[in-house]
Amino acid sequence: MNARDVVVVGGGPAGTASAIFLRQTGHDVLLIDEARFPRDKVCGEGVSPEAWRLLDALGAAESVRALEPWPLRGMALTSPAGVSFTGRYLGPIEAGFAIRRKAFDLALLAAARATGVEVREATRVLDLLFEAGRVTGVVCQNNAGTERLNARLVIGADGRRSLVARRLGLLREHRSLRKFAVRGYWDGVEGLAEQGEMHVGGGGYCGVAPLSARSANVAFVLDRARMREAAGDVEGFYRSSLRRWPRMAERLQKAVLLEPPKAIGPLALEAERVSAPGALLVGDAAGFYDPFTGEGITLALRSAELVAPIAHEALAAGRLADLSRYDRARHAATRDKFRLNRLLQTTVSWPALADSVARRLSRRPDLADRLVGIAGDFVPARSALSLRFAWDLLIS
Repeated sequence: MNARDVVVVGGGPAGTASAIFLRQTGHDVLLIDEARFPRDKVCGEGVSPEAWRLLDALGAAESVRALEPWPLRGMALTSPAGVSFTGRYLGPIEAGFAIRRKAFDLALLAAARATGVEVREATRVLDLLFEAGRVTGVVCQNNAGTERLNARLVIGADGRRSLVARRLGLLREHRSLRKFAVRGYWDGVEGLAEQGEMHVGGGGYCGVAPLSARSANVAFVLDRARMREAAGDVEGFYRSSLRRWPRMAERLQKAVLLEPPKAIGPLALEAERVSAPGALLVGDAAGFYDPFTGEGITLALRSAELVAPIAHEALAAGRLADLSRYDRARHAATRDKFRLNRLLQTTVSWPALADSVARRLSRRPDLADRLVGIAGDFVPARSALSLRFAWDLLIS
């Protein structure tokens, strides 16, 4: 039976990047997404500096620059007691940036088409095809009807609710973390600069990604128990919850909420593995811990960079039954960053500890720069897990 080399399920950054990288190595690639683009996506929309290297490799950097994203030259954090510090991105040639996902994802999809990837929008994947225990394609549906598409390799890039991952039994909600995010867009925000912001306290944290000198994505993360207060009124809950972070609430007093806010969650997902015979998982479909360090979009692009050579070699050799090399590669690439994320989660969950750390970082800008550099993906995360760094942060 005729089969595509690769079917990628999901047209977000992880899916389009995977499709482009594999098309660049000569493979026949079909990308499928249930949405029509441009489409909205609940996201913090801050992108770390490391993303520019990946966008250059994808041939999409110039089209993203043409969208004039707002530069992010560092991160500012405010603790529960109001102690603030700022860390700068010192290493990269280019700053990070903030950009609407509607525009960013559409630009990547256009880059995929320009590379020769076949893209089918408004096409929903209903199931996977199997033969002798190996994934051999997908069953999809659109206005033309239902179709069985055979593929030598299926890449699941269909996000947190990944049908591919769940059909393989690989993705589950985190056992203890039950956090939700609510995002809104504002115009007329006071005090924005060329930096992202994080406000800790109030039982969670609030992130700000400036999209211009006066407009911003303002999103917060709270536990599921707090979300019950919404009682179907997401906007009312969103507005009232912002009072948990007084400094942020003050800056929004004269601002205008541009559209109804949207909620998403639970956020934390775990993947038992990221490969199966004939299938690989990338992006949020491969698991998602928490958006505190803002690594989501860059991690999606990086996971595509990791998966592409492994998939290419497996396709070239015709060895698709065991793709566990990708599990090992992804674990090695993300292990230290995820450990740091868990450490930061522990820190911000204890207000007194968060205040103490913030005070030290406000007095030690070198440490603040290093911590923000790790969040920006250009300083190795393992450097923050050393005893020396812990000593400097907590004791010196």
